[in-house]
Amino acid sequence: MYDTASDLSTQPPGAFGPMAITGTWKLNQPVNAWTRVFVHLPDSGSQTQQAIYTVHPGDGTTENRTLNVYATSNRWVSLGVFDFTAGNSFQGLELSNFTQDGIGVGGEDIAWDAAAFQPLPAKPTDFVVQMGDSYSSGEGAQPYLQGTDVGPYADLGSQSSPGRSWNACRRSQNSWIRQTTLPGRSTEIGQLADTDDATIDYHSTACSGAYLASIDSTGATDTTNTRIWGHIGQHHEVPQLTAGFLDANTTLVVLTAGGNDAGFSSTVQNCALLDCPSDASVKSNIDSIEGSLETLLTHIHAKAKNAKVVLLGYPELFDMTDYKVGCSVMTPPLANELNGWADYMVSDEQQAVGQVPSAGSWLNFYDVSREFGTFGVCGLNGGGINDLVSAPSTTGGGDFSCPGSVKPCPSMESYHPNNRGVQRYAVALENALQVDNY
Repeated sequence: MYDTASDLSTQPPGAFGPMAITGTWKLNQPVNAWTRVFVHLPDSGSQTQQAIYTVHPGDGTTENRTLNVYATSNRWVSLGVFDFTAGNSFQGLELSNFTQDGIGVGGEDIAWDAAAFQPLPAKPTDFVVQMGDSYSSGEGAQPYLQGTDVGPYADLGSQSSPGRSWNACRRSQNSWIRQTTLPGRSTEIGQLADTDDATIDYHSTACSGAYLASIDSTGATDTTNTRIWGHIGQHHEVPQLTAGFLDANTTLVVLTAGGNDAGFSSTVQNCALLDCPSDASVKSNIDSIEGSLETLLTHIHAKAKNAKVVLLGYPELFDMTDYKVGCSVMTPPLANELNGWADYMVSDEQQAVGQVPSAGSWLNFYDVSREFGTFGVCGLNGGGINDLVSAPSTTGGGDFSCPGSVKPCPSMESYHPNNRGVQRYAVALENALQVDNY
């Protein structure tokens, strides 16, 4: 791994205030190879969720990567693998303290620390990016990665938090993408990534609560189309498509998306705590996502034109083959109704994918129903999906809080795949990739 020479010697170390400043790391010898770029996140002074790192491969072009660098421990993070070309152009890395939510007051501190460059023997075989919502991030399958489960707790009613540090993307160490073994390999993606294997480049921008706009480049906006922060699914991270991890080198993009726009979370919550909405209203909400889902998938393809894109569906929540009263807070009629709406969602997603131009060559929808089978709530196989989970009463994470409520306060983990369920999703993705001949 090449050490680095920094041009920051004329600037004070650590975090900076309201003045826009750019720090530069320069390679101390030219590189003409595919190169993995690392940045070190210190245990203090690094709070922003929007640090924009600009990579200079040496051919005069640049590539940006936006990271959530909220860190409480010293750790190295990969920005990705880039094709470095030795020549007359600058080779290295830049970091500005400018972020989309501002600098100084209104923004969070950025800390300049070490960077490193690791030349690889060849271009990696696989460039994998996971995107999407809570079913992708691994909500419900603890433990969560550092910086993605940060309080203060969210208000259930407003689906937001006033805390500038709030992040409940809750990307799991055990998420299904990390447990997936790609065709022709014998080691899971997570293990390869954790050891910086030279044959793979892997990143996840998936975020619990993400709406289609949170994934696409729009992001959460107010009535004046001004981007706003601190709302579920966006938190204080940039929209997933603007984070920079999709490019012409990307070989595979996987995601789940659309459930939040279809109101499925609130539908399940109402069924559990109040009354289910009408069948017509739920189906109308599901139907309304088709256009936005088609647009998102098209935008993904525009940024990752050489990638296979796999949209995974949502499973039925309940296994009704041996449903026993008392195994869930849902009665059998409610469970059956929710399963029916999940099936309706699958049919709408299939239809949306079928309407994307030239989808057959690069896009596939995969229904995960077969892999979940008897792994739903009350399932014969012990259940791979959480039933209603109570939100924690202690502080420290980004989950919901309902002070003074006389009703149960549901955790974000409710009705999400647990550690057994994410394994079923991993199997589903492996099967999808076999079908696609990836």
